[in-house]
Amino acid sequence: MTVHAPVKISKRYLFLDELRGVAILMMIAYHLLYDGVVFAGWDVPLFSPPLSYWQDSIGALFILLSGCVCLFSRSNLRRGLRCLGAACVITAVTFFFVPLVADWFGVLHFLGCAMLLYALVHPLLDRVPALPGALIFFLLFWISFPASSGKLGGLLFQLPLPAFLYRSFFTAILGFPPYNFASSDYYPIIPWIFLFFCGNLLGRMLLSCGERPGLFRSRCRFLAFLGQHSFFIYLVHQPILYGFFLLAEWL
Repeated sequence: MTVHAPVKISKRYLFLDELRGVAILMMIAYHLLYDGVVFAGWDVPLFSPPLSYWQDSIGALFILLSGCVCLFSRSNLRRGLRCLGAACVITAVTFFFVPLVADWFGVLHFLGCAMLLYALVHPLLDRVPALPGALIFFLLFWISFPASSGKLGGLLFQLPLPAFLYRSFFTAILGFPPYNFASSDYYPIIPWIFLFFCGNLLGRMLLSCGERPGLFRSRCRFLAFLGQHSFFIYLVHQPILYGFFLLAEWL
């Protein structure tokens, strides 16, 4: 199946909204713990397994879903620019108020870049067979996941990467951060772009199922509501949490 324009469907895939709602709830819960560790000194091992895997799973769900719904967008270029604009505001605010934990290239930065890249390459991506392509992109994601720590590979092999790749802020955006790079939220192009493209091909497989009633039925309206307003919730939830901890400190 080849898609050369946004796909028009007569109904909304509410279960995708519900999955995004689940991701939003997990994100708020994680950031509540994160702010508690950073601002209140909570003794929570947030940055080591298994909780570090939880953070990655939240970002992975957002990225898969975003890649999927690119098929239904009227303008991924406009969506990408909106995400990047909001991400730049987040960077400025976090740098001004909490410079030690500023968000230099988080999930919103990545999603903006991924949407813009998809707007450029989707004619080529549309020619990739859906199921084999999704499997290949997931494999590329898995192999390149440890690139930020200087290596490639999975459980069975590890291949060290050359040190010259890890030079600057711009290589950090690509997925090769220098030793002095720090960001409170970090989702570089590599490996996450492979998961984004995997989600896009999974979305094409979803379209091939046709308009089956079960695909459009809501199982939890609250989750669907959260998913449909995820962008707004993403922007406001951290200021609310910051305010909560500042108020608790003053009291």
